[in-house]
Amino acid sequence: MKKLMTAINIEWLKTKGLGLSYIAVILGALIPLLGFVPGFFMSEMVVEGKLPYSVFEDAIGGDAIKSFTFFILLLFIIIAANRIAQTDHKNNGWQLMETQPLSRFNLYFSKYIVLLLLSFICVASYFGFNIVLAVADYYIHPDPAKQLHFDTLWMIQTFVRICMTLLGIAALQLCISVIFPGFIWSFLIGVLGLASNITSLVQKKSFFFNPYSSLYEFWKAPEVRNLNNFISHSEYMSLFWTVVFLTLGYFWYSRKGFKNAFLKNKKRIFISAASLIIGAGFLYLFQKPKAYQSDGRGITIKGKLETDLKIDSVHVYSKEFHKKIGSAAVKNNMFSWVTTQPLPLDEYILQMGNKKLDIVMGSGDWFDYEIKLNGTEMISYVKSNRKADQVYKNTESSFGNEFAYTLERQNYNNDPKTFYETAESDWKDNKRILDHFADAENNALSEDYKVYRKQLMAIEYLNEINNYRKMTSWNDPKFAAPPSFVKELNENIQKPGPLLSKNDNYLQYKLDQLLSDKDQVSNPDSILFIKIGKMAKGISRDQLLTKHLSKTMELQTDSLTRNKLFATEISNISNNDYKAMLYAKIEEINRSQKGSVFPDLILLNNQDKKSPLSKYKGKYVVIDFWATWCGPCKQIRPVFETRSHQYRYADNIQFISISLDQDKSKWQNYLKTKTSNVPQYWLTDAQQFMNKYKIQSIPRFIIVDPEGKIFNFNTPFPDEDNFIEILDKLKKY
Repeated sequence: MKKLMTAINIEWLKTKGLGLSYIAVILGALIPLLGFVPGFFMSEMVVEGKLPYSVFEDAIGGDAIKSFTFFILLLFIIIAANRIAQTDHKNNGWQLMETQPLSRFNLYFSKYIVLLLLSFICVASYFGFNIVLAVADYYIHPDPAKQLHFDTLWMIQTFVRICMTLLGIAALQLCISVIFPGFIWSFLIGVLGLASNITSLVQKKSFFFNPYSSLYEFWKAPEVRNLNNFISHSEYMSLFWTVVFLTLGYFWYSRKGFKNAFLKNKKRIFISAASLIIGAGFLYLFQKPKAYQSDGRGITIKGKLETDLKIDSVHVYSKEFHKKIGSAAVKNNMFSWVTTQPLPLDEYILQMGNKKLDIVMGSGDWFDYEIKLNGTEMISYVKSNRKADQVYKNTESSFGNEFAYTLERQNYNNDPKTFYETAESDWKDNKRILDHFADAENNALSEDYKVYRKQLMAIEYLNEINNYRKMTSWNDPKFAAPPSFVKELNENIQKPGPLLSKNDNYLQYKLDQLLSDKDQVSNPDSILFIKIGKMAKGISRDQLLTKHLSKTMELQTDSLTRNKLFATEISNISNNDYKAMLYAKIEEINRSQKGSVFPDLILLNNQDKKSPLSKYKGKYVVIDFWATWCGPCKQIRPVFETRSHQYRYADNIQFISISLDQDKSKWQNYLKTKTSNVPQYWLTDAQQFMNKYKIQSIPRFIIVDPEGKIFNFNTPFPDEDNFIEILDKLKKY
């Protein structure tokens, strides 16, 4: 060890004149300086209701840490490894090894240690500059959401992950720099490694033989809170490549060439071949995705809440009918729900107050959540044995960018050949992504979820083929899809599982299948009701009839026709859940349609004086529903104020603003700093009103006619031309 330390000191002294320490500090500071300094001279809008966050974690993490690790750190390792090796190349170090009092191992390994120390300085510089500049930004741009909270454990874990991720790449770049005396080869190979990772990002696939892929794996999941274990696949692969390239580089360096190191005699050839086979075996084992493991019969969901809301329990619901599955009390901001009840793989909802999280789960699963929320935002991190399924659900879609763009722009409506070639190519790419998908910790998809997603993918392509035929021609055979493509898609849905059988896309596909080409161009809606009615009673018929009836009711503008259709078809539904869903649907449609009576809301002004909405009867009332925690609401308010001023001489139009804040005092305090010429009110039973009318987001603009009936339940925003067109038609001249 003493001799190794001596060698390290010697190597460190040799780097003094190379300026590598300064380069490490400069490159580490590059992203923090570019990210913060320009903003110091600009104003920053304060968004009320934003979740409190640590300025240190916000500065260090996210896209910044991905860019630093992926690009800057790799660039520095390439430069530093080459400069360290060049010192020996210029001084004929290979030939002078025999004259050194230190072992060849100490000489080579000391170079690697010095390279790591320089790389760690670069990482420390990135962390240090971000911390200092984040503090400066905290005082330059004050914001109630910003916190000088320093999570030491998070910092250490993130720092350690980056340092471990670079171990293998540092060993590789040193090996290349020692082998090739010129700068250009080590630089080109490093750039090739970067290019391979960019290719992985585009193709969403890690190449198992790529030593640089640890950076790609880190890119996919830089946040340690989202990992089951903070030392994950990228770090293990980095350790593997460290051993490989330290061994390769040392023997090449110490024996002055590849042939002497590995092919000098039969013994070395045998050892080299055996090492290659063993290494390849370990690489295969390390890179093979870990199969999903069930944790038993029941389900465990636990977690921690960070919130200023009063949440006394967390509930679990089925997504389809919102049936309650279970609940857990929240004590000291912690909750835990355990059930031994067998539950099928399905989509569920975890609900905290009015915030929801979608979960894919089934018996044998466990989840450990860390959830931060307030009235506006929610951020969640999860650890789970079904993590890969959650990641795929949240990040991947059935269509790639090119085909999605084709559908959006309708580029090939007159070119069916190119359309189907694009679709088929996209299908193959996305099928490959699904088949080889693994999350950042190398966890594979569960087989049941993979089968479901492949079936769903096939359905979505078949539906887009049907939509293409509807837009072009059902009769012209040139617009028909290639039979082999359609056959392959249909083969994937021969045995639909429970999840697929109730999926909207699948139900739409089944409805389309009931219609012939001739039916599609006549009166498909009426024909579908007849054909569904001829099906045998059962859940499949109920699902199809519910889907078709719900869609038809939404499109029907005449309430008498809609209600008559509903009364005719509802008796054909056997399943009580689907029947209840349809009753709720028609009630919702009838309640919010034009001409329906709007409730006489009881409003409070900022002096706590009650005022019914009916006080404005005789006028068209243009209502802005908003809240102080809603950023978009506050952005559009000045435009709403301008429109109110614009129509101030229209005696039959009245603009008012209604707050949906839960806390009345926040609304009152806001009005003290933001005066308005538009009458301001607070709704006492806001949540009940939003639930009744299924209002999922705000701002929401509604126009009530002079008789207190709905004129427009979903009015365009005040900054849209359609808003002005509607108001101009109502204005008295």
